[in-house]
Amino acid sequence: MAEMLACLHHGKVEVLGTDQAAQELDSPYLEQLATDGGGHGDPRIVSVTRGRTSGELCYAISSSSGSNVFVQVAGTGREQQLFHGPDVRLGDLDFSPADEALACAVAGDRGTSAIGMLADDGKGMRTVTEGDVIDRAPRWMPGGRAEIVYASAGIGRTKAGRAVGRTPFALHRLRFVDSSVEVLMADAQYDYVAAVPVSDSELYALRQRYHGTSPQSPRGLASRVFRGLFSRNAGAEPGIRRGQELVRITPKGAELLAQNVLSFDVASNEDVVYSNPQGVFRLRARQTTPEPVISLQPVEQLVIYW
Repeated sequence: MAEMLACLHHGKVEVLGTDQAAQELDSPYLEQLATDGGGHGDPRIVSVTRGRTSGELCYAISSSSGSNVFVQVAGTGREQQLFHGPDVRLGDLDFSPADEALACAVAGDRGTSAIGMLADDGKGMRTVTEGDVIDRAPRWMPGGRAEIVYASAGIGRTKAGRAVGRTPFALHRLRFVDSSVEVLMADAQYDYVAAVPVSDSELYALRQRYHGTSPQSPRGLASRVFRGLFSRNAGAEPGIRRGQELVRITPKGAELLAQNVLSFDVASNEDVVYSNPQGVFRLRARQTTPEPVISLQPVEQLVIYW
């Protein structure tokens, strides 16, 4: 099966096949929200991931009325609704066919967020993490082992409960078999905001220098750091994106692969595709020279699928 690439930018998804010709994902539901004049705010696709079967994409649409999750084979325009949450804000989708489940990030109260889980039919939404924290960007461990890696930061508050800052984002692994949580990467100097694990001993991640967080409201704190769920476009919040580094993490340490990276994904052969302010690039496995893929910009999320 030929590899395909889905690029989320400006609230829409462009799909690239082997011929590199971009094709926009057609969502009838999104078109309906945009044209019915029902006061839905600025409806848009906020996250995309591979689907349950070959050629299928799964995506979340957010509007002022809530969140919806759909699947479709790109190019057909025939979407199937998996989830409808009128009072839910979710994003950062990652689907695992092997685990038959969809992981996501779910906005909570007072600026918090948690990792959520749905069955592959969209039923049984539940949160699997909790606390006065910002949990986001879940990714399944390969092999159907019922484990996820996610980024987590604690929220600092005054005695009155006002959010005044956060800790650096660290990478955690949650094992569902025993509900144990392990810290995989934590550094007082860096935020590790997203990761793609490829084995027990190797993962790829985005990091940026940690500078703390100035006092602000809980909603303001969450909207600044919870990139995948709340941002309206890649240029809207340059503070959380500027200076992000793509690194490969092994027991020997972290190897820098690219700078000023907005998003990335890793293929099964460990080719890395990433976006920066200039467009989308491919870094062949264990190579150091990137190859241009498309000048599409800014790309907020990349998904390699088959």
